[in-house]
Amino acid sequence: MIMAVKTPGKIDLITGHPLKKVLLLSLPLIVSNLMHVLYSIVDTAWLGMLGKNEVAAMTFVFPIIFLIVSVGIGIGIAGSVLVAQYEGAGEGKKVNYAAAQTLSFTFFLTILLSVAGYLYSGRLVRLLGASEAVIPLARVYLRIIFAGLLVMFAFHIFNSLMRGWGNTVTPMKIMVASNLLNMALDPVLIFGLWIFPRMGIAGAAVATIVAKTGAAAAGLYVLFRGRHSLRIRVRDLKPDLSVIGKLLVIGWPAMVEHALKAAGIILLTAIVALFGTVYVAALGIGVRVFSVVIMFAFAVSLAVASAVGQNLGAGLDQRARYVARASSFAVAFCLLFAGAAIYFGSARIAGLFMGAGDREVIVAASSFLKRLGIAAPFMGVVIVMRGAFKGAGRTLQSMFIGITGLVVIRVIYAWVAAARFGSSHGVWNAFIVSGAAELLLCVAYYWKGVWAVPAVELPPSTGPLELPEEEEMID
Repeated sequence: MIMAVKTPGKIDLITGHPLKKVLLLSLPLIVSNLMHVLYSIVDTAWLGMLGKNEVAAMTFVFPIIFLIVSVGIGIGIAGSVLVAQYEGAGEGKKVNYAAAQTLSFTFFLTILLSVAGYLYSGRLVRLLGASEAVIPLARVYLRIIFAGLLVMFAFHIFNSLMRGWGNTVTPMKIMVASNLLNMALDPVLIFGLWIFPRMGIAGAAVATIVAKTGAAAAGLYVLFRGRHSLRIRVRDLKPDLSVIGKLLVIGWPAMVEHALKAAGIILLTAIVALFGTVYVAALGIGVRVFSVVIMFAFAVSLAVASAVGQNLGAGLDQRARYVARASSFAVAFCLLFAGAAIYFGSARIAGLFMGAGDREVIVAASSFLKRLGIAAPFMGVVIVMRGAFKGAGRTLQSMFIGITGLVVIRVIYAWVAAARFGSSHGVWNAFIVSGAAELLLCVAYYWKGVWAVPAVELPPSTGPLELPEEEEMID
């Protein structure tokens, strides 16, 4: 039997009450996500004081950044899966080696993406249908972000590796400090306070890179120092094609999924742009507000992925299934109330982002928020269940569900609503329809049951641990 070793900051995910362990692992993730989302909201609020063009520019910028970052997300998920399943199997040396290979491979890819993104950022914004007033604003923001892409990826990989290993407290502390610095720098650089020049939207980008640089430095220090038992050694950074192959096999569906999701968001933004800058700004506001509500589901999803990975690595497939099922019900229950709050408070919430002179934006954003409030429970459950599939290494199946929901159903529905009926309400309704469709696909794949097997080759000595009775898991 594999014995759990007590380590500061690490949560043992293969013993004890499964749902309680997932929630314990989720709490620091919720705080981290809250800080990140809070920064995005504060960022949008500051830029809203400059005008709707700045808010619209950020809306155009987001899917482009997401498209590039999708590669890092895919590699991060793959690294997290390897670390989690090797950790569950008690293979400590393989845990550290997989972490090192994930980091070195990511750095190589980041350099290529950074150069490409910097050179073509202006063309990408123009292709989305941005107005001439918005294009230069979005271009200057993107170029600064791409220049600092390496530090953004470095912290993301650190976060993924530590989460797969079972420690979300350390990344949370670094994330909180980084986002507090980001929020403090925002008004200083945007409006030119104290000794700093007024930089406008460029100031928001510079603040982001400065804060992420500090976070990346702290994360790499933790990994190379190895105080938390997950340790990267310089000699292990030499590329190993066998490990890189595993990263690509597990990670490529996640890369493709997030890239296509980003493409779907880009297409959706272009569709909304047909109605004018007012609706693009409304889209940006709605997405940022909704990210506060849905962050709970994302945090639980990440914790579920780690828990499923470790339990499958330890041979506890029934426990892994229970983690996915119980976590999904918990998230659905919470998001029913959160979605209702968004629905009934939509106008007041939208008004927080724009001045009284932008009444059109407030009305459009309020309409969008009502639809997001209805879709919240559907989307929350989908996020959690797909997290379970990814933790098992079933990134291809998760990719299929994600692409079907966002790219096929949501974008096509929105396009028909806009092009054939000229209805902005129909575009907003696409979020409800796609969320419900994804939920049906997730439930069908879960009950099929073939997903709950490990994705890595485990040592012969690793057999199933004693499975707790169902009563023990739910008491």
